[in-house]
Amino acid sequence: MEAAKTPDQAYISKTRIGVLAVSSMGMAALAITPSYNAIAKSFALSATAVQMLTSLPNLFMMLAGLLMGKLTAGKIKLKNLTVIMMILCCAGGLLPLVYHGSFAFLLVCSCLVGLGQGACTNLSQVLIARMLPASERQSTMGLTTTFTNLGGIVFIMGGGWLSSMSGWVANYWIYLFAVLVLVTVLALVPLNPLPVDDGASIPTGGKIKLNKYVFVCAGWSFCTMLLNNVLNNNISLFIAQEKLGSTAQAALISTISLVGGMLCGFVVGQIGKKFPHSSIALAFFLYGLAYVFIGVCHNLIGIFIGSFIVGAAMSVAMGQFAYMISIVVDQQSTSMALGVYQAINPIGGVISPFVVNGLTSVTHMNAFTVSGILALVLAAAALGSGFQKHLLAYAQESQA
Repeated sequence: MEAAKTPDQAYISKTRIGVLAVSSMGMAALAITPSYNAIAKSFALSATAVQMLTSLPNLFMMLAGLLMGKLTAGKIKLKNLTVIMMILCCAGGLLPLVYHGSFAFLLVCSCLVGLGQGACTNLSQVLIARMLPASERQSTMGLTTTFTNLGGIVFIMGGGWLSSMSGWVANYWIYLFAVLVLVTVLALVPLNPLPVDDGASIPTGGKIKLNKYVFVCAGWSFCTMLLNNVLNNNISLFIAQEKLGSTAQAALISTISLVGGMLCGFVVGQIGKKFPHSSIALAFFLYGLAYVFIGVCHNLIGIFIGSFIVGAAMSVAMGQFAYMISIVVDQQSTSMALGVYQAINPIGGVISPFVVNGLTSVTHMNAFTVSGILALVLAAAALGSGFQKHLLAYAQESQA
């Protein structure tokens, strides 16, 4: 019998680029954030109401996480599933160009984007695990953070520029970038991937086993998303209130945050090795430092510095969770474990405006100062609980 064909380096490189392209959709729902202030004025909305354009899609990211965990463990080809989800994202982003007279319709479209984004975030990790050899997986998982931030730079900065040139409706033209990513995936991701690691494959039909550390990681990622959405949810309104600029400045600040995340993404692996028991606490400390700095430093330079640190914090945290989950479950359970993780962490984004705005009303501090204090409390909790130390000990025992 003829041996199964094994992939060569050209095939691996092409597939790797296609998979990383999928991860660039990880911030698609944030594309409209530079236009928050303009949309709020257009529809006479409160801050909390307009923030629903990114917080409500997080519910659909949660749904996507659950769906992908089940669907990727089934018989549907991964490429077909990825393409369908990306088409949903493209449709949700471009439909407001056709009709934009109802805020409710904009919310529906944002939810479609959220569903597609949540699916792509999960699928990028599954595609890496299924289509690339073990020698390429760790480095590629690290690069997904960088590509997510690169995509975010295009979505947010490009959307902000379009909005500043032609009004908030033009912001939605940036979703043509999603169409470009879709074409890239169609061209580079294989429909029938070749076997990797000497033909080793993931068994199907067995029992999926999840443990408490999957939910612990998801819980801490929930807190991360709650904090991470503070910048994009509030920066446009904050800039307007402080009379520091317009939509273009808000988009630039969000972009600087993504640059911080992109640059930090190159060294996330080294940070994880240097601080194996405290990298998540470090991320929360960086969030706290950045938000307090933004809150008390009412000028653009200070906000630029703080937003860069926010991006670095996001990269440190989100670059670790998928890896930690992958080492505490077996290969057969990885898809569902990542699905559970992707289902729980977006809830933090959903409730972020309600929690932060509520705390702001009670404490009479601005959104950034109160979020910074909350982040520092979470940093102390993460360090004090020692959850990473316990997780790594469990992983070592499981592999023994």
